[in-house]
Amino acid sequence: MMHVLKTRGWYWKVHGNEYQRFSVSELPQFCGWDIVTNLVNECDSSQYYEKCNLKTITPSEKNRMQKRLIERDKALVVASFESGGRILEVLGLRKEMFTIESDRIIIENMPVVKRWKKLREVVSKWAGEGEPNPKLKFHFLPQYGGWVKRKFITKPILDRRNKLEIPLSEPLTPYLVAWLDNVDDFLFSSYAKNSNPPMTTTRAYQIVRDLGERQGIKICPHWFRSMRASQLASEYNWREFELKRFFSWKSDAMASKYAKLSSTDLFDKMKTQRFGDLTEKQRK
Repeated sequence: MMHVLKTRGWYWKVHGNEYQRFSVSELPQFCGWDIVTNLVNECDSSQYYEKCNLKTITPSEKNRMQKRLIERDKALVVASFESGGRILEVLGLRKEMFTIESDRIIIENMPVVKRWKKLREVVSKWAGEGEPNPKLKFHFLPQYGGWVKRKFITKPILDRRNKLEIPLSEPLTPYLVAWLDNVDDFLFSSYAKNSNPPMTTTRAYQIVRDLGERQGIKICPHWFRSMRASQLASEYNWREFELKRFFSWKSDAMASKYAKLSSTDLFDKMKTQRFGDLTEKQRK
């Protein structure tokens, strides 16, 4: 495990200058299904529209929209854990990517956003006298002949993950299945309707942070990815190449050889009997 200095973005605003990054060989210990389930159930305590004074919204409409947002937040937690996706990837999930079978949830064409392409660089030169205030974040670079501030205009490099198959017998899957019946396109819209664009990553951080604080733990959306990897390794006895297959991680030639293992083989190794047979309610 290593500490990485981070001085930009929402995570820095919430958690300070350092956050923890885990490699495949340094997976944190799985917190347990009860902790993740408690985070899902904590969504019931979220207060939406509590201070809303809009006369155009009736009390019944407020209750309906609050209930829908709570169900959305539950599905967000479940999808973040079950898919092990980065938050931007989870927010990009659409209903058409899901197929529900008798014993599994299949997710296909889930986006992978992990690299950014530099389109151009914008350089601003210091026009004042003397050295600029450090808070202005100018840097002295000889190649530019003085103090400058550099900004890169980027765009994400998109890819698609391998097909994911998640057993319906896992404890959290009913929340996700139920939410799929309530959306038409994007799973996680900004408001209590399903015709809006996906929520922002900042809003997702806020939701997860608040749930964690109410449960007494300090987490961010990427925490679910780490916990899922740890759970697959500790409970299902997946080896490194199987984890890389599930998460679509890149590696060396030997790992690429093992990555040819089919997703069905990975599903069979999930030991669905751990949670018992599906109840009749889950099958429906």
